[in-house]
Amino acid sequence: MKSFPIPWTKALEGCRLAIENAERLAEDSQVLRQNDRFQSAYSVSLDAWEELGKAVLLFGYYQRKQDISVEDWHQVLRDHKSKRVAYVNSMDILYGSTPPKSVEQLKDDIKKAVEEWRKWFSLEREIGVHVDWIGANWRSPCKIDKKWFTSIPFDSEYWATSVRLLCKDFRDKLPPQT
Repeated sequence: MKSFPIPWTKALEGCRLAIENAERLAEDSQVLRQNDRFQSAYSVSLDAWEELGKAVLLFGYYQRKQDISVEDWHQVLRDHKSKRVAYVNSMDILYGSTPPKSVEQLKDDIKKAVEEWRKWFSLEREIGVHVDWIGANWRSPCKIDKKWFTSIPFDSEYWATSVRLLCKDFRDKLPPQT
């Protein structure tokens, strides 16, 4: 059995699994935060947001009855930056107030958003996880004042709560399981 393209008929199953995983990661983030592991909580909350983005993208393929190519899998559905902006750029998929964008238009919108937000992605993605060389000094998540991680945009509570609420809303919009 070949792996690609992923049949559009399998996209809804992947969407449901990504929602479930996003909720799990959001809950893990909240547990970490409750135990004063703010940096890790923040990073896991971003992973939850990405899984929500993946769910939205998969639902788009399902709605459009479009198979998922190997290129789309690697360049969109597995790309951290694309998944981070997918939810915000996909309101038509969830709320249908406008005609849904084609997958090509959605990919173009995501690419533009990634370019616009590029400078933030490295910081946001790495600040809670990696030691990094910045200018002439080392930055370590262990040395960053924890107060940073209790205010937006680095507050895991904001991201985790948003993911949990959006996942519930999203799940309610999905067609019933057969």
